[in-house]
Amino acid sequence: MDFDRSHSGEAGRPAADALLQTIIDFLPSGVTLFDNELRMVACNRQFRELLDFPEALFENGLPSMQQLAEFNVARGEYGPGDPAEQVAGVIERARRMQAHVFERRRPDGRMLEVRGNPLPGGGFVTIYTDITERKRAEEDARRAASYLDAVVSALPQGITVIDEALEVRLWNPAFVKVQNLPEDFMRPGIAFADVIRFNAQRGEYGAVDVEDKVNRMVELAQRFEPHRLERARGDGGVMEVEGRVVSDGGRPIGFVTTYTDITERVHNERTIRRVRDLMGDAVNFSPTSIWETDPRGRYTFVQGMEKILGTPDAELLGQPRWARLCGAQCRSECRKETLANCQMRRAIAAHEAIERWTLCTRGRDDKEVWLSCTARPVFDEHGAFAGYRGVDVDISELTRAQRELEQIALHDTLTGLANRRKFRSRFELELAHRMRSGSSFALLLVDIDFFKQINDRWGHLVGDECLKGVANLLSSTLRAVDLVARFGGEEFLVLLSDTGLDEAFVVAEKLRAAVAAAVPASIDGQALHLTVSIGVTASSAVAADTPDFDHMLEQADRAVYAAKHAGRNRVCGPAAALR
Repeated sequence: MDFDRSHSGEAGRPAADALLQTIIDFLPSGVTLFDNELRMVACNRQFRELLDFPEALFENGLPSMQQLAEFNVARGEYGPGDPAEQVAGVIERARRMQAHVFERRRPDGRMLEVRGNPLPGGGFVTIYTDITERKRAEEDARRAASYLDAVVSALPQGITVIDEALEVRLWNPAFVKVQNLPEDFMRPGIAFADVIRFNAQRGEYGAVDVEDKVNRMVELAQRFEPHRLERARGDGGVMEVEGRVVSDGGRPIGFVTTYTDITERVHNERTIRRVRDLMGDAVNFSPTSIWETDPRGRYTFVQGMEKILGTPDAELLGQPRWARLCGAQCRSECRKETLANCQMRRAIAAHEAIERWTLCTRGRDDKEVWLSCTARPVFDEHGAFAGYRGVDVDISELTRAQRELEQIALHDTLTGLANRRKFRSRFELELAHRMRSGSSFALLLVDIDFFKQINDRWGHLVGDECLKGVANLLSSTLRAVDLVARFGGEEFLVLLSDTGLDEAFVVAEKLRAAVAAAVPASIDGQALHLTVSIGVTASSAVAADTPDFDHMLEQADRAVYAAKHAGRNRVCGPAAALR
């Protein structure tokens, strides 16, 4: 804009003023100059545009501080308040002629930095800089730092970040725990050598020369080479340490190290090697996702979910998080409860924190995926609920390994049938079902005839083949809802759901005939035939209102004895057992 001297009445413009105007017009920020009477003597186009002043305000020359303040107050630039008091406040602060720096958010959302300095001859110059993008970048950086802190804090293994000067720049609570360090030991900028020295002095590396150990460890670290090792700790525990190099343009600038307590895994390695591998992978390298939702539970930010579920992060934005992830959990565990009644959903509706809650959902190829979810409710500056921010860790492999161990614990190793423990648990379920519905269930005790003679004549390997053959026959002949268990030796238990005594006799006879007609094993090509004696009882045949497992088993056992006494290869019930 042209330099306006209307306040002084000059018709011309000195060369110095024209040069000044030319200079400030080329500045990237808005600029104003006021004299000691608070009259504007110069400003540039950037100033008008940044503060959105209309051309009409400058038609009769440059406005004074009073005019600018009145205009800004009238359009709400300073927010709510008494207009006269707001104008007076602006003028009072300007008359102080003091240096000042502050940030101001305009009604349109733009953020300005206002920096004023007094001039030697009176008056002051003010610089207006648009810092909207810088503020947005700072907010993004704060958010990224918040996510990073959440991820690092939620990791089950310890983690450290060490810079090129071998100073520890970042660590998490799990690192302090797995290293068994004093709570106040770690501090910003602590040297890697100090951590090694502390551990060496308390015998973590065995009987070593402390300073020699420190020097050798520092020398190794200065090579910035990836490494993975297991370390036996002084208390008998075992820790896995893995370091990965951080590079900048091909130049190493530090490394990230994870520390995982693998004591239990090592102690059980011989018997559960596969489980150890699965658990190790899940703990050390489990995919992690960070996310944020709005108050309605829709994703507003997602990062890392694609590697867990196979769905691109961008496609999840705006989609309801809990309806998808919690849906499968509700169907499998809440059974008859509605989705809104799920424990997880109740906690979310109450805006409660979520600590390592396990969710079951579906990933790529409809594969079952288990997530460990940790999240915190987020509230805005007014205390209103703004959504959730959290971390998901894929624990699918660990969950499957646990299920395999449960399978081993509940099944007979030879036949693959349920064992006594599982049978007793299922019996209790059937009993609870009977108490609710009044239905009946039956119990069969199946005993292979002359089994000891088979072992004595042909050996235990042939006996084992016979046991497996009978187990397969029983399982394949019964319904899917029924349960067969190996009770011990050559005895099998069968639990028939929703079955009365008469129906149980029919099923038992069917099983007896199936075994008699089959060839469960052969010796040198010669078929080996077997028969079974079966004892039958049912909950409806028990005198007490609440059937007892031991009582029903005793009834079935007596019935088997009656069948044996009557010549074997037959079915007997409670009546026969009582004779």
